[in-house]
Amino acid sequence: MLHLKPLFITALLLISGMEGFAQRYNFEQYDIRDGLVQSQVTAITQDKQRRLWIATLGGLSCFNGNQFINMGKTNGLNSNFILSLALDQQVNLLIGTERGLSSYKEGSFHNYKGKGEWVDRLNTTASGIVYGLSGKNIFKLNGPKAEYITITGDTAEIVTALKTDHKHRVWATVFRQGLYYLNGEKWHQKLHYDELGDLIITDLMVDQFEKDKIWFLTTTGVFVAENGKVKPVFADFIRRATAINQDERGNIWLGTNRGAWYISKGQTIHFNGQNGFTDNVVNQIFRDAENNVWLGTDGSGIFKFNSKNYVTFDESQGLQSSIVMSIINGPAPDEIWLGTYDGIFVQKNNQIKRINIPSDNEDTKRINFLFKDSSHNIWVGTVGGGLWIYNKGTFKRVDGGNRAVASNAIMEDRHKNIWISTNLGCFMLIPKEGKIQWISKNFETSLLEIGNNLVITGTQNGAYLIRNKKDIKPLNFKPLTGSSILSMLKHGSHVLFGTADNGVIIWDFTTGKIKQLSTKEGLSSDHVYSLLLDEKGVIWIGTGRGINKLKAKDFSIITNSNENVPLIECNQNAILESNGKIWIGTTKGVVVYDNNTETAPLNRPYIFINSASILAQNKKGDQGNLQVIYKGHELDKKVKLTYQHNHLNINFTGIYLTNPKAVLYKYRLIGLDDKYCHPNNNTSVNYTALPPGQYAFQVKAVTSTGITSLNTATFYFEITPPYYQTTLFKVFIVFLILLLILFSVYVIINLNERKRKLRLKIKLEEQFKIRKQTAEDFHDDLGNKLTRISVLSEVLSSMTDENDLEKRNIIQKIKTNVNELYTGTKDILWSLDPKHDTIGELLNYIKEFGYEMFNDTPIRFEEETTITNSDKRLSLEMSRNILMIFKEAINNALKYANAEAVNFTAKMDGNLLEIMLADNGTGFNIESAKSGHGMNNMQVRASRIKGNLNITSNHNGTTIALSVKF
Repeated sequence: MLHLKPLFITALLLISGMEGFAQRYNFEQYDIRDGLVQSQVTAITQDKQRRLWIATLGGLSCFNGNQFINMGKTNGLNSNFILSLALDQQVNLLIGTERGLSSYKEGSFHNYKGKGEWVDRLNTTASGIVYGLSGKNIFKLNGPKAEYITITGDTAEIVTALKTDHKHRVWATVFRQGLYYLNGEKWHQKLHYDELGDLIITDLMVDQFEKDKIWFLTTTGVFVAENGKVKPVFADFIRRATAINQDERGNIWLGTNRGAWYISKGQTIHFNGQNGFTDNVVNQIFRDAENNVWLGTDGSGIFKFNSKNYVTFDESQGLQSSIVMSIINGPAPDEIWLGTYDGIFVQKNNQIKRINIPSDNEDTKRINFLFKDSSHNIWVGTVGGGLWIYNKGTFKRVDGGNRAVASNAIMEDRHKNIWISTNLGCFMLIPKEGKIQWISKNFETSLLEIGNNLVITGTQNGAYLIRNKKDIKPLNFKPLTGSSILSMLKHGSHVLFGTADNGVIIWDFTTGKIKQLSTKEGLSSDHVYSLLLDEKGVIWIGTGRGINKLKAKDFSIITNSNENVPLIECNQNAILESNGKIWIGTTKGVVVYDNNTETAPLNRPYIFINSASILAQNKKGDQGNLQVIYKGHELDKKVKLTYQHNHLNINFTGIYLTNPKAVLYKYRLIGLDDKYCHPNNNTSVNYTALPPGQYAFQVKAVTSTGITSLNTATFYFEITPPYYQTTLFKVFIVFLILLLILFSVYVIINLNERKRKLRLKIKLEEQFKIRKQTAEDFHDDLGNKLTRISVLSEVLSSMTDENDLEKRNIIQKIKTNVNELYTGTKDILWSLDPKHDTIGELLNYIKEFGYEMFNDTPIRFEEETTITNSDKRLSLEMSRNILMIFKEAINNALKYANAEAVNFTAKMDGNLLEIMLADNGTGFNIESAKSGHGMNNMQVRASRIKGNLNITSNHNGTTIALSVKF
């Protein structure tokens, strides 16, 4: 146990000179150093793509949040001295200059013909008609020409102010006439001369939130017309205003000859050079589509008011050092103490004062922590300058004067013991006993009491749990083990550890559950320096790259909506809640958040495609030179590209004026990939060697906190295939292949058929030879033998007694049979002879047979044949069967018909042969005749040759008709 040796040093409180306003508001300035064409701003407007157009006395600037594009007289504008801007219905930018009226669209200027007088106060109605002032006369622009009009009918009237309200209705003031508004095509008087008097009104504004309330800027001050009465306002601090507008909450912004004024129901702020703005004249106040307020000045460029939710105290407001290491409530009410690396400063009533520690040691200014205990003592820990206590206006040193001791953290437990962490370890001071107890030799960076006699100490190598001031055990669980602990916070049964490399680790010491939050979950940085639970149940996290907030109920990250959060590096445990404000110490001063301010409504970025550059591919497949660039307005329709133009570079821009640096992009090419890529900051993308097909390029803007753009920019295009990849060509190739296949099949079949015919021809020729040889041999052999038999029968008959009738009859029968056999073999021999295998030979043979049969009979035999192709050959089978059918028919007609005439006809009908034999005899019963062999044989022979045999018979005669195809 070490005994405390207090060293009492009494000193007077040394106070440095007071500074004026001790806070800086959050304006972001853009001037010529940032790319603005000139610093004297006269007008601001915004187009549909949310780009700002800024008129100056030195030209025109277009601003997308990151980059200025400047234009002027060298680009075709009639003058660089610009006074007013407006957008018409066709999205032309109308520009009023000292030399008249100009317009700008799609990269080119058009100058209107006119008197060359100053054009000012351009305004656009809801219908897209532009009104303006030229030489104190009002005109309207509806088409290519400007038409001068009068409001009162007096050509000598002087119009002093012209403005549109939030409904885009035009209002105008006529000197010594009154206030008028345009409804349709007619002007109506709202206020008369008696109500306005001789006020020279330079500008006006119709209040968006209060009905029938109109603000007037005059040469003698600011006036308000309400319920028909006109009265001056703000006369005690504004003599003359130069610009007026309202923000999204209805607060009034006024530009003056020296800065600007912000006027709400509970607060009036004069923005000037001492608190972050400028002392120059404010010519224009503009509210953009995201509700950002822009102020155009005469000489300082433009300013954007980022947020009234926080202010900054830094060296420009009286702090001698911007590194704020610790913040506490002071001993006096509404007093905030700030510990820096240049001493202690006190902020009260917007004034900053220095408090000096009475020591010659310069290290006493290097404040590491400030702590206010339950007895209202203020403990001051330094780096090499000792440990001090401040009470009732005096400091005293309590560490014995050891200059090697650096105090890092301090805590008071529930028993009113003071725990102090130093580079020599952790000590506990027992004020009642005046003793110091050495608790640990570890180098603790933070201290936290979680219960009675339960203290957690954070080190550069994890955390330790100390029980009863002596039982020390490490907290061994991942990912806490080995982490550098920078800050700690107890909430219910949870302990939050802010680490130097693993984000926030949340430990439930009742269940042992662990949850980790890092940049993967949305933290701004994995280096967490400070933690605070405010009165609204929100946990504030000070990181190495800004501020995050958690919901204390479920420890989910609160996504920032529209605040332009400053990119600041917080300091360890330098955080405090006081009177509804959150004070956070950083390396660039102290940032003070107003925790009672309403959250701004969510605004989203806007995205559009600037251009698509097309490159061509040469025959070798290499990318060639730039072929064509399609501008943004040309991408509204689908673009058709040939297959050589398959290398695209697409350029796009996301507009988020609230926080331009937070804009990221995710995109996809439908037709190639259906999923969006991971958000990145590329503003262009290349696609090379795209195959032919239909494509849709889609891009979205997304902020670093996950807010997605209001729209999705889409570019449709088609890459047409080469002729050899077209459907028509493919169909043609398929058709050609089919034709080739069919032709090949046809050739193969034809060749096979030719081979078959050749084989058949050879076979037939062989058969012909065989048939002919057979017929000749058969005729010679059989004919000789039959002749011999016939001769022998004649010899035998001559040798037989004439009276021996029985023998002579037998011999006669032999001769008859021999003759019949010869006649029968004659038909066979005729059929066997190949030269008879034609239709003509067959029909001639049948006719000859008929003549032969009916010769020497009373029956007439008539024939008629009309055959054109008589040389057409028949098969042996067909020729033989046709012959036998009609020989049988002729025999039957001769034997049984009792006819007087028999008619034989034949004709050809295409490939159908029709043969018919008809007689005029007595006929016969067909049914009874079917039992005989003759008729059946005829039907069998007809079926063999697939012919149709039709037999009809009645008392008028019999007809036998055969039709056969060949």
